[in-house]
Amino acid sequence: MPILSRSDAEDVLYREARILDERRYRDWLEMLADDATYWIPCNGEGSDPNREISLVFDDLKRLRDRVERLESGLAHAQSPPSATRRLISNVHIDDASDNAAAIWSGFILYELRHGRERVFAGRYEHRLQLVEGQWKIRRKKVVLVNNDEVIDNLTFIV
Repeated sequence: MPILSRSDAEDVLYREARILDERRYRDWLEMLADDATYWIPCNGEGSDPNREISLVFDDLKRLRDRVERLESGLAHAQSPPSATRRLISNVHIDDASDNAAAIWSGFILYELRHGRERVFAGRYEHRLQLVEGQWKIRRKKVVLVNNDEVIDNLTFIV
């Protein structure tokens, strides 16, 4: 299989954004590799989630638990669920081989909940792995522009 192209990388990122905006969390879990992590560092860029405070640092098991809570109706911080729309831009393949790729992109995420609007901006860093002919997300790191400020109710998937 050829090395991941920018167009193919964009397709993966745009698909993920649509799935999350539509709250199709089970479909999102299918996009993840078995050893996937989801990390939102706080207070800067973040270099090691095991040694630093994070807003979120989940492995696949914790992500499955998170999705179950979101779908159960018992996640009161997401009842009613946030309406979101993600805009992805400036997609750049940082590194790629035949079966792995590192992608950086910019994003803006609009959220509406209980008549309150919030906007988040930042950078996504995705690490993809080719698994049985499909690109799977091994790591999603979200570096929020405002990650050194108080961020309340970040209970949806960024």
